Amino acid sequence: MTSFLKKSSAYLISNILNGLSLLFLLPFLTRFLSAPEYSQIVLFQTLIFGLLSFIHLNVFQASNIKFFDKETTHKDIQHYNSGCLIILIFSISFFTLLLLTNLSFISEVLSLPETWLIYALIIAIAQLFIQFCLWQWQMRKQAYQYSIYNSCYVILSSLFTLILLYLLHDKIESRVYALLAISTVFFCIQYLLLSKTSGLSSLVYQCQ
Repeated sequence: MTSFLKKSSAYLISNILNGLSLLFLLPFLTRFLSAPEYSQIVLFQTLIFGLLSFIHLNVFQASNIKFFDKETTHKDIQHYNSGCLIILIFSISFFTLLLLTNLSFISEVLSLPETWLIYALIIAIAQLFIQFCLWQWQMRKQAYQYSIYNSCYVILSSLFTLILLYLLHDKIESRVYALLAISTVFFCIQYLLLSKTSGLSSLVYQCQ
């Protein structure tokens, strides 16, 4: 019972931090940015969420269902996760091609710079693999790994946004660069975790 409460508390704290991050940044963003600039940042973050929703193709849910199948062996889960990652790679390739071939049109429709669209895609891809790791930890009831990793991502992205708000002359770029930098760093950490736990050649993610 004590263990259950500790793990539940870890998830709760992590989710609260995630929900409060934007609320914490709101007064700083509205202070340094004009209304149109803030609207662009909101649209940029919405674009990241939209890309993420399309690209992942529900492989997280599929991996979750497979993990809790009582007839599934550990090796079956490894092979299934390998298939999920291969699907993600094909999905990423397709949406990258789709975005790049329609870059000018999408930029005009959304009123966002073309470079921002590319940044949004990079961030979405990085967050995709970060979320895949988080789901694997959550399924295996590894609450502390989940909470620490997720909380560090949220806290560092918020802090780096604040630092750039004070340092950059062009304030509107601060949130964009902060998300890009932190997402890339955490993606690299994830790459190292993947390499350490299962080897890159197998494309098997265990998050052990």
